Amino acid sequence: MIAGYILTDIAIFFLVYAVIGWITEVIYQAISKGIVVNRGFLNGPICPIYGFGSVIGLLFYDLISYGIIPSLSWWMILIAGFFVSILLEYPTSCILERLFHARWWDYNDLPLNINGRISVITSVGFGIGAIIILNYLIPNFEKTYITIPDFIVVFIVVVLVALHSADFTLTVSHLTNFQRNLDDMEGAFQSKMTVIVDNFYEKQSKLYGKTLSRIAS
Repeated sequence: MIAGYILTDIAIFFLVYAVIGWITEVIYQAISKGIVVNRGFLNGPICPIYGFGSVIGLLFYDLISYGIIPSLSWWMILIAGFFVSILLEYPTSCILERLFHARWWDYNDLPLNINGRISVITSVGFGIGAIIILNYLIPNFEKTYITIPDFIVVFIVVVLVALHSADFTLTVSHLTNFQRNLDDMEGAFQSKMTVIVDNFYEKQSKLYGKTLSRIAS
Protein backbone atom coordinates (compact mmCIF):
# COMPACT_ATOMS: atom_id res chain seq x y z
CA MET A 1 0.00 0.00 0.00
CA ILE A 2 2.74 2.51 0.87
CA ALA A 3 4.29 2.26 -2.57
CA GLY A 4 1.05 3.40 -4.19
CA TYR A 5 -0.16 5.67 -1.40
CA ILE A 6 0.11 9.40 -1.14
CA LEU A 7 0.82 11.21 2.11
CA THR A 8 -2.88 11.67 2.90
CA ASP A 9 -3.40 7.92 2.85
CA ILE A 10 -0.48 7.28 5.20
CA ALA A 11 -1.69 10.11 7.44
CA ILE A 12 -5.18 8.65 7.82
CA PHE A 13 -3.71 5.21 8.47
CA PHE A 14 -1.44 6.68 11.14
CA LEU A 15 -4.26 8.63 12.82
CA VAL A 16 -6.78 5.77 12.74
CA TYR A 17 -4.43 3.34 14.45
CA ALA A 18 -3.20 6.00 16.88
CA VAL A 19 -6.83 6.36 18.01
CA ILE A 20 -7.27 2.57 18.15
CA GLY A 21 -4.13 2.36 20.28
CA TRP A 22 -5.50 5.00 22.66
CA ILE A 23 -8.79 3.11 22.99
CA THR A 24 -6.90 -0.12 23.67
CA GLU A 25 -4.79 1.54 26.38
CA VAL A 26 -7.84 3.06 28.09
CA ILE A 27 -9.72 -0.24 28.05
CA TYR A 28 -6.69 -2.08 29.44
CA GLN A 29 -6.33 0.40 32.29
CA ALA A 30 -10.06 0.25 33.02
CA ILE A 31 -9.97 -3.56 33.22
CA SER A 32 -6.65 -3.98 35.04
CA LYS A 33 -6.86 -1.05 37.47
CA GLY A 34 -10.52 -0.15 37.48
CA ILE A 35 -9.93 3.46 36.45
CA VAL A 36 -10.47 5.40 33.25
CA VAL A 37 -7.57 7.71 32.44
CA ASN A 38 -6.15 9.42 29.38
CA ARG A 39 -3.19 7.22 28.50
CA GLY A 40 -1.89 9.41 25.72
CA PHE A 41 0.79 12.06 25.72
CA LEU A 42 -1.67 14.46 24.11
CA ASN A 43 -4.94 15.77 25.50
CA GLY A 44 -7.00 14.18 22.75
CA PRO A 45 -7.83 10.48 22.25
CA ILE A 46 -4.68 9.56 20.37
CA CYS A 47 -1.40 7.71 21.06
CA PRO A 48 1.07 8.64 18.29
CA ILE A 49 3.42 5.79 19.15
CA TYR A 50 0.75 3.32 17.97
CA GLY A 51 0.43 5.28 14.74
CA PHE A 52 4.16 5.00 14.09
CA GLY A 53 4.09 1.30 14.92
CA SER A 54 1.19 0.67 12.54
CA VAL A 55 2.95 2.50 9.70
CA ILE A 56 5.97 0.25 10.23
CA GLY A 57 3.58 -2.71 10.10
CA LEU A 58 2.12 -1.33 6.88
CA LEU A 59 5.62 -1.14 5.41
CA PHE A 60 6.21 -4.82 6.21
CA TYR A 61 2.81 -5.66 4.71
CA ASP A 62 3.75 -3.87 1.48
CA LEU A 63 7.14 -5.55 1.28
CA ILE A 64 5.45 -8.94 1.61
CA SER A 65 2.63 -8.07 -0.82
CA TYR A 66 5.11 -7.01 -3.53
CA GLY A 67 7.29 -10.07 -2.95
CA ILE A 68 10.27 -8.04 -1.81
CA ILE A 69 10.50 -10.12 1.35
CA PRO A 70 9.00 -13.57 1.94
CA SER A 71 5.82 -14.06 3.96
CA LEU A 72 6.36 -14.03 7.69
CA SER A 73 5.03 -16.73 9.97
CA TRP A 74 3.19 -15.74 13.13
CA TRP A 75 6.26 -16.22 15.32
CA MET A 76 8.40 -14.08 13.01
CA ILE A 77 5.82 -11.28 13.22
CA LEU A 78 5.77 -11.72 17.00
CA ILE A 79 9.55 -11.29 17.21
CA ALA A 80 9.51 -8.33 14.81
CA GLY A 81 6.73 -6.63 16.80
CA PHE A 82 8.61 -7.36 20.01
CA PHE A 83 11.77 -5.54 18.90
CA VAL A 84 9.97 -2.74 17.05
CA SER A 85 8.08 -1.91 20.27
CA ILE A 86 11.38 -1.74 22.15
CA LEU A 87 12.89 0.57 19.52
CA LEU A 88 9.84 2.83 19.75
CA GLU A 89 9.13 2.82 23.48
CA TYR A 90 12.56 3.22 25.05
CA PRO A 91 13.80 6.31 23.16
CA THR A 92 10.32 7.87 23.23
CA SER A 93 10.20 7.49 27.01
CA CYS A 94 13.67 9.04 27.34
CA ILE A 95 12.80 11.99 25.08
CA LEU A 96 9.50 12.76 26.83
CA GLU A 97 11.11 12.56 30.27
CA ARG A 98 14.00 14.77 29.20
CA LEU A 99 11.71 17.38 27.65
CA PHE A 100 8.90 17.43 30.22
CA HIS A 101 10.38 15.72 33.29
CA ALA A 102 7.51 13.23 33.39
CA ARG A 103 6.77 9.64 32.44
CA TRP A 104 3.68 8.57 30.54
CA TRP A 105 4.27 4.88 31.30
CA ASP A 106 6.29 3.05 33.93
CA TYR A 107 6.90 -0.71 33.89
CA ASN A 108 8.86 -0.90 37.14
CA ASP A 109 6.08 -3.00 38.67
CA LEU A 110 6.49 -5.60 35.91
CA PRO A 111 9.22 -8.29 35.85
CA LEU A 112 12.02 -8.20 33.28
CA ASN A 113 11.85 -4.46 32.71
CA ILE A 114 14.66 -2.06 31.80
CA ASN A 115 14.53 1.19 33.77
CA GLY A 116 10.76 0.94 33.75
CA ARG A 117 10.71 2.06 30.11
CA ILE A 118 10.25 -1.31 28.44
CA SER A 119 9.44 -4.81 29.66
CA VAL A 120 9.33 -8.29 28.18
CA ILE A 121 5.64 -8.71 29.02
CA THR A 122 4.48 -5.53 27.30
CA SER A 123 6.76 -6.10 24.31
CA VAL A 124 5.29 -9.59 23.87
CA GLY A 125 1.87 -7.95 23.99
CA PHE A 126 2.92 -5.58 21.20
CA GLY A 127 4.22 -8.57 19.27
CA ILE A 128 0.80 -10.21 19.52
CA GLY A 129 -0.72 -6.91 18.43
CA ALA A 130 1.58 -6.94 15.38
CA ILE A 131 0.20 -10.35 14.39
CA ILE A 132 -3.36 -9.00 14.60
CA ILE A 133 -2.45 -5.86 12.63
CA LEU A 134 -0.57 -7.61 9.81
CA ASN A 135 -2.85 -10.62 9.40
CA TYR A 136 -6.27 -9.09 10.04
CA LEU A 137 -6.52 -5.31 10.50
CA ILE A 138 -4.43 -4.09 7.55
CA PRO A 139 -6.03 -6.44 4.95
CA ASN A 140 -9.55 -5.50 6.11
CA PHE A 141 -8.63 -1.83 6.33
CA GLU A 142 -7.36 -1.92 2.74
CA LYS A 143 -10.57 -3.50 1.47
CA THR A 144 -12.68 -0.82 3.16
CA TYR A 145 -10.36 2.05 2.36
CA ILE A 146 -10.36 1.58 -1.42
CA THR A 147 -14.16 1.96 -1.45
CA ILE A 148 -14.02 5.48 0.05
CA PRO A 149 -14.03 8.35 -2.50
CA ASP A 150 -10.81 10.37 -2.63
CA PHE A 151 -12.45 13.70 -1.75
CA ILE A 152 -13.87 12.19 1.45
CA VAL A 153 -10.45 10.81 2.36
CA VAL A 154 -8.83 14.21 1.83
CA PHE A 155 -11.52 15.95 3.88
CA ILE A 156 -11.13 13.48 6.76
CA VAL A 157 -7.34 13.80 6.72
CA VAL A 158 -7.45 17.62 6.70
CA VAL A 159 -9.84 17.67 9.67
CA LEU A 160 -7.92 15.03 11.65
CA VAL A 161 -4.51 16.57 10.98
CA ALA A 162 -5.82 20.01 11.96
CA LEU A 163 -7.24 18.65 15.22
CA HIS A 164 -4.10 16.67 15.94
CA SER A 165 -1.83 19.65 15.21
CA ALA A 166 -3.89 21.92 17.45
CA ASP A 167 -3.88 19.30 20.20
CA PHE A 168 -0.12 18.83 19.88
CA THR A 169 0.53 22.58 20.00
CA LEU A 170 -1.72 23.15 23.01
CA THR A 171 -0.35 20.13 24.88
CA VAL A 172 3.30 21.07 24.38
CA SER A 173 2.55 24.70 25.26
CA HIS A 174 0.72 23.65 28.42
CA LEU A 175 3.45 21.25 29.50
CA THR A 176 6.18 23.78 28.76
CA ASN A 177 4.43 26.53 30.73
CA PHE A 178 3.69 24.11 33.54
CA GLN A 179 7.34 23.08 33.76
CA ARG A 180 8.44 26.72 33.61
CA ASN A 181 6.06 27.58 36.46
CA LEU A 182 7.42 24.69 38.50
CA ASP A 183 10.98 25.87 37.90
CA ASP A 184 10.02 29.40 38.93
CA MET A 185 8.31 28.13 42.08
CA GLU A 186 11.31 25.96 42.93
CA GLY A 187 13.67 28.89 42.40
CA ALA A 188 11.54 31.17 44.58
CA PHE A 189 11.33 28.50 47.26
CA GLN A 190 15.09 27.95 47.24
CA SER A 191 15.72 31.71 47.47
CA LYS A 192 13.29 32.03 50.37
CA MET A 193 14.84 29.10 52.21
CA THR A 194 18.32 30.55 51.67
CA VAL A 195 17.24 33.84 53.24
CA ILE A 196 15.62 32.03 56.18
CA VAL A 197 18.68 29.86 56.79
CA ASP A 198 21.03 32.85 56.51
CA ASN A 199 18.94 34.85 58.99
CA PHE A 200 18.83 31.90 61.37
CA TYR A 201 22.60 31.44 61.35
CA GLU A 202 23.12 35.20 61.64
CA LYS A 203 20.94 35.30 64.76
CA GLN A 204 22.67 32.23 66.15
CA SER A 205 26.08 33.82 65.55
CA LYS A 206 25.06 37.02 67.35
CA LEU A 207 23.57 35.03 70.23
CA TYR A 208 26.69 32.88 70.43
CA GLY A 209 28.90 35.98 70.41
CA LYS A 210 26.91 37.59 73.27
CA THR A 211 27.10 34.37 75.27
CA LEU A 212 30.88 34.22 74.88
CA SER A 213 31.12 37.89 75.95
CA ARG A 214 29.16 37.21 79.15
CA ILE A 215 31.29 34.17 79.93
CA ALA A 216 34.49 36.11 79.33
CA SER A 217 33.40 38.95 81.60
